[in-house]
Amino acid sequence: MRLLVTVCYVGLFGLVGSAAAQEEGRDPRVIYGQECAWCHGGNGEGSARGPSLQGVGAASAHFWLSTGRMPIDEPKAAERKEPRYSDEEIEGLVEIVAGFGEGPPVPQVDLDEADVVRGGQLYRIHCAACHGFSGWGGAMVFRRNPVSLYPTTATQVVEAMLIDLPGMPVFGDETLTEEERRDVAAYVVEVLQEGETDRGGHGLGGAGRVPEGLVAWLVGLAALLLVAWRLGERRPPSEGG
Repeated sequence: MRLLVTVCYVGLFGLVGSAAAQEEGRDPRVIYGQECAWCHGGNGEGSARGPSLQGVGAASAHFWLSTGRMPIDEPKAAERKEPRYSDEEIEGLVEIVAGFGEGPPVPQVDLDEADVVRGGQLYRIHCAACHGFSGWGGAMVFRRNPVSLYPTTATQVVEAMLIDLPGMPVFGDETLTEEERRDVAAYVVEVLQEGETDRGGHGLGGAGRVPEGLVAWLVGLAALLLVAWRLGERRPPSEGG
């Protein structure tokens, strides 16, 4: 009987302590143990339910957590949503993951010195094929990563270029310099997200140049056919005047 009471007490104490920790949400070690270690392992070694976090770096952890793609409730494609944790909690979790092994740190992105024009050129070369000229994603059929860039921060743009994301190449120093990655982020944030992208008229949902041009051709062709039909409806002049 005494053993049963002791077990119940310990179990109740654990539940109360866990609830209090969740309510406060300030101890990243508690959060990691409750919501991360189940899949990624106590030391980030990974398991059958989740990949290893050893060596992914702080940038990877910050990207997945700040975009709300982690944690997930069930194994499926992680989609962007509101982050579950506060900024302080994310910072603590990022520090824990960074301690599992060396990897890319969270980048410090200063847009004051960015070259937006060069960023636009680099975006069209390296990014538009998947994310679309307007950043709405889904530009090409059968692409694996047609992800929209709305909304996103400059830090998240650079992080996505540095870490290993499904269907997306890594744009390390061998491909783009730190300044060039900053310029791309500036173009995404200051032009695609905040700029006037519909100067030529209706944006058509930001579908991009090809579909917008196709709509223009279809509208023009329809107008020409209408004119030809109206001209064909006119009666020819009578021979006798």
